[in-house]
Amino acid sequence: MSPRVFITGATGYVGGQTAVTLIAAHPEYDVVALVRDQEQADKLKSRFPNISTVIGTLDDDAVLKEEAAKADVVLQTASSDHVPAVNSLLAGLASGTGRGRYIHISGTGVLNDMSTGPGNPTSKIYDDVKDIHEIINLPAEALHRNVDDAVITGGMRLNIPTAIVCPPTIYGVGEGPIKKRSMQVPFLTEAILNRGKGFTVGKGENLWDYCHVSDVAKAFLVLTEEALKPNGGTATWGPEGYYFAEAGEFSWKGVSEKVTQIAHETGKLATADIETLAVEDAIKFHPWAPVLWGGNCRSRASRLRALGWKPEGPSLWEAIPSIVEFEIRALGL
Repeated sequence: MSPRVFITGATGYVGGQTAVTLIAAHPEYDVVALVRDQEQADKLKSRFPNISTVIGTLDDDAVLKEEAAKADVVLQTASSDHVPAVNSLLAGLASGTGRGRYIHISGTGVLNDMSTGPGNPTSKIYDDVKDIHEIINLPAEALHRNVDDAVITGGMRLNIPTAIVCPPTIYGVGEGPIKKRSMQVPFLTEAILNRGKGFTVGKGENLWDYCHVSDVAKAFLVLTEEALKPNGGTATWGPEGYYFAEAGEFSWKGVSEKVTQIAHETGKLATADIETLAVEDAIKFHPWAPVLWGGNCRSRASRLRALGWKPEGPSLWEAIPSIVEFEIRALGL
């Protein structure tokens, strides 16, 4: 009998790429996707003829429980901030065969550190093996932390093996059938183009990691493959099953300079100069500016690399020209 994988978020950016990657690698899997409506179902079916769909949302407790109960693996890629969905999916897995495993998307926003002030660097780097106990005991008010905790404690309570995938800044044009755009770098590019001049939040020397969307999808693929091996393969599950996914590090000043340079060279900006903005000015261009572009999120993906995962997608710097081109077209410039 073919392994059954239930995926939420297959119509989204990361989830769409994950569906592409999973189905290409394992056409024998019985993949079932949660969709909002028949239109989304039709779009998925046109791209993946053998995929099954079920209509519902993350708030549909009965639907999530029913599908999770039938699954060998549940991939929650739709949201890193939806506790009720976590509870429903884990409860569904617990009511099924009892052998299913749950893989959840989070984000390194949980590490976001502005203790030195927006736009200033910090020295702390979190390694998901060496620093695992610190990571899973971050302050309750940290971004995504309440949902990560729901995954960990719920899995322990119900005896469901869980894993959390925690990517940093994701970039690249997604190959999924619907959503193809990421957030942080496109949002910054859009803000720079609309403003007419490049900028940073503070000095922009704050540091983040990056990972191409195709490599994030491969993280879900690797963990799904491990989940379907006897005893969950060699992957770590449960409280310490926490996986960063990074391919390198960058400063937001570097990104802003690159975006601005390209936009200037293509005639969309009058100058390649960038300006330093205070938080109160930056939020005029995006309400999340301090979080998106002002903090530090520094991680090392030791746990995934130990499973053989290796980032192979284009680097952030290689991808920025296509991101700028995409945003210019989207804005009709």
